[in-house]
This record gives sequence, C-alpha cells and structure tokens, in this order.
Amino acid sequence: MKEYEFNSVLIIGVGLIGGSLALALKEKNIAKTIIGLGRNKERLIEAQRLSIIDEYTLSPKEVEKTDLVILATPLGIFEKITKEISPFLRPGCILMDVGSVKQWVVKTLEKIIPSGVYFIGTHPIAGSDKTGFEHAKGTLFKGAKVIITPTDKTHKEALDKITKMWENLGAIVEYMSPEKHDSLYALMSHLPHLISFCLVNTVDRVDKNSIKYAGSGFKDTTRIAKSSPEIWKDIFLLNRDNIINVLHVFLDSISEIKYYLKNNLVEDKIEEFILRAKKLREELD
Repeated sequence: MKEYEFNSVLIIGVGLIGGSLALALKEKNIAKTIIGLGRNKERLIEAQRLSIIDEYTLSPKEVEKTDLVILATPLGIFEKITKEISPFLRPGCILMDVGSVKQWVVKTLEKIIPSGVYFIGTHPIAGSDKTGFEHAKGTLFKGAKVIITPTDKTHKEALDKITKMWENLGAIVEYMSPEKHDSLYALMSHLPHLISFCLVNTVDRVDKNSIKYAGSGFKDTTRIAKSSPEIWKDIFLLNRDNIINVLHVFLDSISEIKYYLKNNLVEDKIEEFILRAKKLREELD
C-alpha cells in the first residue's frame, strides 16, 4: 500500500496557487487527501467537482484532522486565519504559507501558533496574472524557484519535510532569511508590478481611449497589471519599506532619462542609458 508523505493536507484559499498545489500534491501522490477551506461554499463545491480538492469545509476546526495546513489566501488575512485555526492545530502539524512577503508573515505567525506546531515560510516564484482555481496546473511549480525562509525557531524535521515536498513537485529550493527575501523581491517582483499599475494608470489619466491602440510592447510590459488588486494591495502594504527604498532608485532613473531628454543629449547619454539596460536584461535569455 502506498505510503503518503502527508495523510491529510488542508489548503486555505483554493485559488491559482492553492489549487495548483492541490493538483500537484495529488499527481505526485504526496498527499492522500486534500481538503479545501474557504468562505465561498459554491466555489469550494466547484473545486471539488473539478477534482482539484477531495473534500471541502467552511469550519476552521477541521484543521485538527490534518498533517499540513497551507495558507494560500491574500496576505492581509493570514493573521486573522491563524488566530482562528490555532486552537485546533494538533501537535506535530506543519503550518506553511505561500505568500510573497516573508518578514512580517514569519514574525507574526511564529508568535501565534501553539507549542508543538511548526511554521515554515515559503514563497514559490510561480504564478500568473490570472486568478482562480480554474487556471490551476499541477505542473506550475516544475522548474520554478521556491524560497524557504527558516529562522532560529524553525523545526529542522519540519523544514526537511517541506523542502522534500517542494523538490518532489519539481521546484528548485533555496533558503534565505525573511529580511533578505523581502529586500530582493521588492526589487524583482513588487516594484515591477507597481510600475505596471502606474503605466496603465498613466494612460488612464492622459487618454483612456488610447488603450485600444496598444501594441505588443505595451501589452507585454503591462500584462501583470491584470493581477489581483486584493493580493497586491496587501503585498505593497506589508513590504512598504523595502518597496519605497527601491522606488527611490527607480525614480532616480526616471529623473536621469528626463534630464537627458530635456537637455537634448540624444547622441550619447540616451543611447548609453538604453544599452546599459539592454545588456543586463540579456543575461536572462
């Protein structure tokens, strides 16, 4: 008989990431039973009908039956949810999150969970501008980087178990401090989203009707502006200091190119400005 890594996994927030995790855990036979917990019964019933989850519940008390609880909701309600489920988390259970901000999450949740329950902060660098379990894919994490942010309070066996889980899903795991994670992803993820939102809002302010003339450059640059406002509002607020720091540097670049244009320094400075960006960007290809 198959020996599962987890007998029962409960996912709070069966959206794109939560739904993809549910599919991946089932496809790789890592979990015997996947339970979805959420606020919308109709959506949970649909997720069960599509075989993304095996069971669903609206009650936080159901976490007492599980080996692994995964927080996959917007960040802003992590604290509230953890307080609701903490009385029912049994000793030995692992609580894991998949949020894009780590310092606040780790610091807050480590204080809330009861003794004998182990929290592991993780951030899969995977996703889409689309939301909802309708877009979930069991292969979403294959080849994706997953950042795990252990602290001096992290339980080693729980850490090893979650690391193995992500690796079995095809992810490339890297450990990082919560502080370093938030500083890095303010630059590499949070700032690009903020810029994308600002670019589309600039069109809205100048002439919203001009959007119909957008070409592939505008569409490629602003694809992530279609992302969830609820999710990104929380990310911006909970990592605001790091985002403000990199935003200052970005605004310096804006001021630099504005100065070159204003002073008609086309021949050398503008081309140099573009070339510098081009060379670094080509390192990704």
